Amino acid sequence: STNHVLKEMWPEGKLSITEVTKRPLTAATLFKNSMIALVEKLASKEPYYVRCVKPNEIKSPVQFNQERCLHQVGYLGLLENVRVRRAGFANRQLYTRFVQRRYKMTCAFTWPNHMLPSDRDAAEKIVEQHGLQKDVAYGRTKIFIRTPRSLFMLEEARTAMIPRLVIFLQKVPR
Repeated sequence: STNHVLKEMWPEGKLSITEVTKRPLTAATLFKNSMIALVEKLASKEPYYVRCVKPNEIKSPVQFNQERCLHQVGYLGLLENVRVRRAGFANRQLYTRFVQRRYKMTCAFTWPNHMLPSDRDAAEKIVEQHGLQKDVAYGRTKIFIRTPRSLFMLEEARTAMIPRLVIFLQKVPR
């Protein structure tokens, strides 16, 4: 503030609620603050997954059943996962899920119904509108997103659109 009286009253700027009201934080406020801190901490981290392959059915350290291990590796999608991870992509989704169920509403080209030839083209438009072209690669059936921050950016755009859509939908019957 430019007012010198206010500056003298609050020299450090904005004070916390306990300093202003002198009453303890409520359980809801503590929970909210805890959730905000958790989400910030999760957003700053990179996910790390561990997948286990059992070498045999009898839990013996000496025996190795190659057929069973190959089946598990194929079933878990480990080879595909290794290829994708080596390329540096943290997330992958089918184009249909990416467009229809997640981020369709965040782009003018895809909302409410896109007239593009395919969901892949719609996904490309969504990514282009958000400026994430460098963090994305396109496969035959899936979109690959390199960093979790890009995914969080898309989620924030989606979260910001939901209240607007709710208000719009409430207006329609009125």
